[in-house]
Amino acid sequence: MKETNETTASRVTITLDSAELPVDEQARNALLTEFRLRVGHLVDWLRGIDAEQDDIDISTGYRYAQVPATCPLCSERLDLQSVHLDTENGALASAVCSSEECDWSGDAVYRIIDPEGSESDAFESSVLTGDIAPDYLPY
Repeated sequence: MKETNETTASRVTITLDSAELPVDEQARNALLTEFRLRVGHLVDWLRGIDAEQDDIDISTGYRYAQVPATCPLCSERLDLQSVHLDTENGALASAVCSSEECDWSGDAVYRIIDPEGSESDAFESSVLTGDIAPDYLPY
């Protein structure tokens, strides 16, 4: 899959819940490869979508998005200042560009993406263990 900085206008997300995939890793990978190829052939027939087979990514499990802590204008490091809780599922941190030549400032938005914890010393992802299911919301 090509790396891209393009926004959602260039990305299509398909979610398939309750797919009963083979437990055997080799059989599961073969099925996912076949699924990827079939999606690629379908995309070939759609008008208005110019995509290559390498543009298609098929994987299992949940995914989360993250952005680097770099300035959106000059790509230098962002310095995060004070953190403020918001009224929803997260917090805002004041952010300023670390470059003296750039005057970008704003807020870094934080959301809880995965509570990790355990009853022992080993921490586990609550999403991976199936204890909690994430919601997918558009920007």
